[in-house]
Amino acid sequence: MRPILAKAIACLAALGFCGAASAAAAAAPSPEACQALARAAFPDPTTVIASATPRPAGPIGAAGPFGPPPNAPAHCQILGKMQERKGANGQIYAIRFQVRLPDAWNGRLFYEGGGGSDGVLGAGVGSLMGGEPGSALERGYAVVNTDAGHDNAVNRDPERQGVVTFGWDPEARRNYGGAVIGPVVRAAKAAVKAYYGKPPTLTYFAGGSKGGQEAMMAAQRFPEEFDAVLVGYPGYRLAYAGGVEQMSVAQAFGQTAKAMGMLTPEGLPLAGKSFSDDDLLLVSGAVLKACDELDGLKDGMVENYTGCTTARVFPVLSELVCKSAKAPDCLLPDQIAAIRKVQDGARGKDGRLLYSDWPWDPGIAARTAQGVSQGWRQWKMGAYASPTNSGLSVTLGGASASAVFTSPPTPVADTPAALARYAFGVDVEQNWAKTQVKWGPFNESAVDFMNAEATDLSRFTKRGGKILIYHGVADPVFSLNDTVRWVQAVDRQEGGKADRFLRLYAVPGMNHGGGGPSTDQFAAFDALVAWREQGVAPGPLVATARPTSPWPGRTRLLCPYPLQARFVSGDSEKAQSFHCIKP
Repeated sequence: MRPILAKAIACLAALGFCGAASAAAAAAPSPEACQALARAAFPDPTTVIASATPRPAGPIGAAGPFGPPPNAPAHCQILGKMQERKGANGQIYAIRFQVRLPDAWNGRLFYEGGGGSDGVLGAGVGSLMGGEPGSALERGYAVVNTDAGHDNAVNRDPERQGVVTFGWDPEARRNYGGAVIGPVVRAAKAAVKAYYGKPPTLTYFAGGSKGGQEAMMAAQRFPEEFDAVLVGYPGYRLAYAGGVEQMSVAQAFGQTAKAMGMLTPEGLPLAGKSFSDDDLLLVSGAVLKACDELDGLKDGMVENYTGCTTARVFPVLSELVCKSAKAPDCLLPDQIAAIRKVQDGARGKDGRLLYSDWPWDPGIAARTAQGVSQGWRQWKMGAYASPTNSGLSVTLGGASASAVFTSPPTPVADTPAALARYAFGVDVEQNWAKTQVKWGPFNESAVDFMNAEATDLSRFTKRGGKILIYHGVADPVFSLNDTVRWVQAVDRQEGGKADRFLRLYAVPGMNHGGGGPSTDQFAAFDALVAWREQGVAPGPLVATARPTSPWPGRTRLLCPYPLQARFVSGDSEKAQSFHCIKP
């Protein structure tokens, strides 16, 4: 890391921002000023503020399954809603939002993206992503988040996909796709101005997965509202990834399970039984045997992910085929065929890709002190021990594909058997066609309201906008290869000069958002802020392995695409022993 970037990031981490603007944080308004926000005027006249409450410093909420609750400084919390209406099935829909305004404000606004099917507000303290400790709120940012226009506790019908019932309502689908971003950020800016007496100087968006898609929507469709966006492992072509690819994945592993006689009591394939954890370790081992040393070091990681091709991996994988019955040290032909089909990506009858192919990476499975990693299999096939199809490609994927990403929606009950029956039986190519069907009063297809694939970003960049993306090479939900293709398309649009505003970091071994045999802890948001505010273009980022990785504390360089880390000399556990080179 260059000294100037390290200095800028150190300053940013300590203060939330650097330079003349950091001379003093905004003076804390009174509790009465917070309460008065309940009566403030907002750009959308349908806005109703349910509460405006001064909050003391301390934890927000109770401890949960993932650890203690986040801490927060003293701040004013606003809960509001807008555009309330009666929608499909007679259900009441609204865009709910939450704004937290810190007493010690740094002058900036932070829009926190959602995830999955959205539908919840959560703590809304502003995750910095990439494993960065603390929150945007703790750093002095005003923070806004939203449920994306539907409420999981209200807008659900067990006979119509449960929490994604909103897919039956065209306006709710549109809001989920990204239409809420403009009204919500304008409401947040109005709250900031009413509370502090001035608007934010800069507005950031940060989100991963579905939130990554939202971050890209922010830059593409609301470019005048944002100054920089942090995009994590984005589902930017979610209509294809969720409506098509996940169904193809479910079917590949379901067919394998059926051939192995692994069935549910209803006679459906039990996809989670198609591979044991040890079977997936065999696949991961084949990837390592074929590709580990391509980066100059045998260390359980594949830095040269572009060189780790099917042509290189598949011959090694094929050596594992069982000569007769299944044994612990071999894979059945059906298992090898399933992995090949999944890695090749969903295809039409003419062989064309319907979404994307996938990189080969040992993050498919890894042995750790806690057992075999589950980040890849929980999406692709589900837990081996589960008596039902627990894979998210079936549960979340089946529900979303049938209700949100294809038109018109197909009724599917919110039960494991019904969702599995849909996922295993749907025609994948027909689903791709149904992502293109225009439906409802807005005459929009799923691709229209959901896919954030625009490549002309001139409206965003002419204001100095910056985009930093990171994506795990072993992500089982959204393919790094697809994200790379978007970056390449933007670069062509920009005549080969997109790196003046766009950086992509591939994270070898990392699954969806984190985990896997990877170094997945790094200061991406700090780098983005240094770029936008100090003009320090991000170079290599130092990333650290989390305690649950196979190598706790290991550090590596994350290199801006198309560069990759290569071992040079020294301690192989330290990032400084690597350089970024063009493969």
